[in-house]
Amino acid sequence: MQNLARAVLVLFGLLVTAVACIAVSVEGSEPSVPLTAEDVIGTWHGDRGARLVVTSDGRARLTDASDWTCNPTGQPAALTAEGSWIMDRHSDESPGILIKFTVDGTPPVPGCADWFTVNGTGKGGTTGDGTDVWARFLGHGDKERFRRAATG
Repeated sequence: MQNLARAVLVLFGLLVTAVACIAVSVEGSEPSVPLTAEDVIGTWHGDRGARLVVTSDGRARLTDASDWTCNPTGQPAALTAEGSWIMDRHSDESPGILIKFTVDGTPPVPGCADWFTVNGTGKGGTTGDGTDVWARFLGHGDKERFRRAATG
């Protein structure tokens, strides 16, 4: 009976330790310093050739982004568009900005707004050089990853 009690106690201790490790790792995945406009303003280059310029006056310009349905036909195609952005976060995703694009001056059509989520901030507990920072458009999954061009 004592062996069973010891086994249960050891298993309970292991369970508590595992839960504590998971809680610490999940909490540590959030940036220690909140994302700010300065973290997203600049030029972002995609690994498939797209370029996103985010300006301090609330404008954004996306060029050569592939497989977007943000056009009158609704068929996937390369996109070059301008729009406006605000700081925003989609439910449980990484923080970032919400961009609403217009194509050739037309009002936004379905598929012309997307969250640009930023992973890492280059702050708090990192090297601070931005090498750990990358971003993506939420609606386009992992089709293209973006890195911000060096500033200053």
